[in-house]
Amino acid sequence: MREARRRGGQLLFAAMAVIIAVLAGAGPAEADKRVALVIGNSIHERAPLLDEPAADAKLVADRLVQLGFTLSGGAALVDLDKKGFDRALAEFRGRIADADVALIYYAGYGLNLGGANYLVPVDAAPAKAADAETQLRSLNGIMRDLDAPGARQNVVILDAFRGNPFEARGIAGLTAGLLPMRVPPRTVVSFAAQIGTVGQRGPGGHGAFAVAFADALQQPGLRLIEIFNQTNAAVGRATGGAQQPLVMYTLVDGGPQLSSAGPSFPQPARPMASQSAAPSPKPAASSVPLDARTPGLAVLYDEDLSDPQGKRYSGSVTWRSDTIKSAQSGQPLPVIRGDIDIPDRKLKVSLVLRRNDDPALPASHVAELMFKPAPDFAGGGISNVPGILMKTNENARGTPLAGLSVKVTEGSFLVGFSNVKEDRARNEELLAQREWFDIPLVYGNQRRGILAIGKGPTGDRVFADALAAWDKTQPSK
Repeated sequence: MREARRRGGQLLFAAMAVIIAVLAGAGPAEADKRVALVIGNSIHERAPLLDEPAADAKLVADRLVQLGFTLSGGAALVDLDKKGFDRALAEFRGRIADADVALIYYAGYGLNLGGANYLVPVDAAPAKAADAETQLRSLNGIMRDLDAPGARQNVVILDAFRGNPFEARGIAGLTAGLLPMRVPPRTVVSFAAQIGTVGQRGPGGHGAFAVAFADALQQPGLRLIEIFNQTNAAVGRATGGAQQPLVMYTLVDGGPQLSSAGPSFPQPARPMASQSAAPSPKPAASSVPLDARTPGLAVLYDEDLSDPQGKRYSGSVTWRSDTIKSAQSGQPLPVIRGDIDIPDRKLKVSLVLRRNDDPALPASHVAELMFKPAPDFAGGGISNVPGILMKTNENARGTPLAGLSVKVTEGSFLVGFSNVKEDRARNEELLAQREWFDIPLVYGNQRRGILAIGKGPTGDRVFADALAAWDKTQPSK
């Protein structure tokens, strides 16, 4: 047993050394072009929500950008349905045709059926074994796409060791986790956990593996043995030894040299003082999209018949904690206020979010929206707000908050969130974890728009404080 563990440790060390050698590199001559596809699927339509994948994907993507990787799709891609998954992989295939390093990181559900591995899009709902090929994404197919002539180094990181979300459907042979597979030449495949085990949660709302891997990648000046020891020790501490990664790899045509000393890990480049941090109102298609970490960002997208892409107007949002007097108890009630301004559209919006304490209203929470367009507002005012959605970044697909929207007066709308137990739990999870709001709009002239509002660092704090306060005063569930 000890000998087997020793050999397993040697294999893991050697493979991790390969990964770090690939990622760190000795200089541009060894990795002139690095491309990464980073996917995190958290919010599933027909399966239990997952806390970590979307956050893990963004964490890993940030580290890879620091190492000189270009992100296929422009950012970490979260909550991809089957069509989105296929589009992302098609773009990635095009980008890596002349790449020196191609890396895939996937966090989400991973399943196997009949010896084949599958990744799970957020809209998957298989009812029988035959649905695996049409509703899930074949990992074997992805690996075949990486099997190409040339000297490109491939790295595939699979943070996909969770339970089977479709177990209750009784699909024969469909089980949780991923199995060892054929590995193409010049390819490293890292499994976040041993076969038959489940990945563990780590600190800060992330998975233990993602935190350990990302932390190791950002440390400057470490030797390969130090990077490995740091990653392995961090996973062990976070999981009490319950989670051990597994690595498979092939090295041909020379490949990166294995060395216990290895090259030092490079310090990420610092931005020049002359670089501006201000977001461009019309970013180039190839630029990295702004996300919720941009303080106070609000964006209005308007339907435009002359432009299939529509019109994008940048604005700002100011978040703050506030209190109002409860009409029921007379006590102060914590609320979240967001004041939105879209100057180029001459539109101001006030959003007030609070826990409902009126027993006559069958809602767990209430969002009050007040639109204040200028007299010459193009569109003729706001005639309808169909609902509110939550998403991870500006360009992600939104997930609706369960509830009902009603028009109170001209320009004023009330959105009551469902008080059904399952809906309430899902809504609270989305409000706590998603960084952006999507508010669909219908104008008086029947044109449509979408108001996207990012929490940003200030909003994060405001929401965390309010949710904690609401939880303390929440009636027993």
